[in-house]
Amino acid sequence: MRIVVGVLTAVVASGCGQAPPARPLAARVTEIAEVNTAGAYVDTIALSRDGSRVAIGQRNGSIRVWTPASGTEPATFGVSRQAVADLAFAPSGDLLASLGVYREGTLRLWRPGVSPNAWAELASLSVGHRCLGLRFDGLGERLAVMCAREVVIVDVSGPTAIARLTSSHREELTAFDLAANARRLITAGHEGDVTVWDPVSASALHTFSVARSRRPGLLPRGLPEPEVWAVLVALSPDGSKAAAVTIEGTVYAWDVTTGTEILIEAHAEAGGPPAGALRFTEDGRLLAPTNDRRGMRLFDLTRKTSHLAGTGAKNYAVVAITDDAAGFAAVTSAMESGKLVYDVEVWRMEPATGS
Repeated sequence: MRIVVGVLTAVVASGCGQAPPARPLAARVTEIAEVNTAGAYVDTIALSRDGSRVAIGQRNGSIRVWTPASGTEPATFGVSRQAVADLAFAPSGDLLASLGVYREGTLRLWRPGVSPNAWAELASLSVGHRCLGLRFDGLGERLAVMCAREVVIVDVSGPTAIARLTSSHREELTAFDLAANARRLITAGHEGDVTVWDPVSASALHTFSVARSRRPGLLPRGLPEPEVWAVLVALSPDGSKAAAVTIEGTVYAWDVTTGTEILIEAHAEAGGPPAGALRFTEDGRLLAPTNDRRGMRLFDLTRKTSHLAGTGAKNYAVVAITDDAAGFAAVTSAMESGKLVYDVEVWRMEPATGS
């Protein structure tokens, strides 16, 4: 393992005679190279709001947390055979939630110990079958858990399940988000619907469809229309705007109050985005994946434009964006000498980003 801390310049190749690409709106500040994962796949990553801690979750149940500025070895903990489906830091950064999957899903809360590389389990709660996603509210008091057919709302102080919102989707849930004010919830189903909810009354406010293929150009003769669904969804902090990215990589944004479409961007070369890579900034813009899976773009929903936020040399396997979209972290992977090698990159958005 090697940690490099400090601003690293992103290098983007451009063709001969072409204008150089636009300067990215984010700086890569930390790179953790050759992460030793004992051969276990990395499925999830989390980044604290201030960027001081980054965590990865592995399929063998192991969780690793780095504090790059300290230069110490990562804390390693977890529960054997509880594959880590998702991780989330509370806004304070000193509480980490993990969702382990074996038979039933188990939510666990962890806090750092006296030494920087020791974390202890604070509490646990069984949340049900086939649960795959976690999302804190803006205060760290509520935690939403996405399962196949429901969303469980947990009071973190217990932890106690205080509500179970049964899905109205025809098929299983594929993505969800909880607004920072905890007054809006958004879910996506495999059938292609995206629904915004009032979680208190458990009533649906708006349902949007992303089921239609938006890929430019004609399908080859004889091929059926592809099935399309949202793999990422997000709500603005106040719940007034919603966004989704489909399995094809098409980006949507809507006004929740009026139900009108604000933005749709489809690209001929877009593909399914890496998990976790969608979040509204606090000023209402949208941080989303690029079409080549190697970086991020910042969408201005008012002007309906986008600018490069960050780009790397390797594909992003999974991404975590801070709850205020001021930074993001990515897991990259590559085969080297027949061995799967993971790296972790941490990026910070620069002040007054882009016009």
